[in-house]
Amino acid sequence: MNGGFLITALALISILTSLTVEAIKKLAGDMVKSYNLLAAIVSVILTVAVSLGYLIYTGTMFTPQIGVIMVALVFLSFLSSTVGFDKVKQMLKQITR
Repeated sequence: MNGGFLITALALISILTSLTVEAIKKLAGDMVKSYNLLAAIVSVILTVAVSLGYLIYTGTMFTPQIGVIMVALVFLSFLSSTVGFDKVKQMLKQITR
């Protein structure tokens, strides 16, 4: 996995995680208690899906290095999707006041 793919994958997974969690929030209402846990689960699923798609598309074998990259992608996508989206919403509320 090269650097360009990692940045693209991180952006894609973060955006999809944010949108998916927000959609589940709207649909579930008060049924979901921990949205951070939900974001973590969604980011794991999306990271595994994107990584497997990349490995299959390029014909690359799974190595420990790719495993470490996948763990880093899970952590970074979870972090950016939860912190990033909430900060954007907060900023928009402050601007519209």
